Amino acid sequence: MTFDAVGLGVFTIIGATIALNIYGFNILLMVFAGMITAIGGGIIRDALVNETPLVFRKELYASISFVGVLLYIFLLYEGINLEIANIVCIIFITVFRIMAIHYRWNLPVRGTGQFVK
Repeated sequence: MTFDAVGLGVFTIIGATIALNIYGFNILLMVFAGMITAIGGGIIRDALVNETPLVFRKELYASISFVGVLLYIFLLYEGINLEIANIVCIIFITVFRIMAIHYRWNLPVRGTGQFVK
C-alpha cells in the first residue's frame, strides 16, 4: 500500500518533470506525461501479477495523479523552486493516495450518483 502510493507520487512527478525539461512549460504535455508515466507503470505492475489494474477499478488512482500534476504546475507557475515543488507534490500525492486507501475513498458509480463502499 505505502510503496504503491510512493510510486504513484514519484513517477507522476518524474514524468511531468521530463516533459517540462523537453517541451518547456506546456501544461497539456506535463499532465499527459506525468499521468501516463505513473498509471502506465501501475498497469504493467498489475498485469505482471495477473490482477485487475487499479486504474480500472473504482479507487482514486488516476484522479490523484491528475491533481498532483496540476498542483506541480501551479507551484512552478508561482515561481516555487523546482526541487521544492517536486518534494511537495510527491508528498501530496503519496499522502492523498494513502488516505484514499485507508478511508476507502472511491469514485461514484456511473448512473447511480452514489459512492460505493
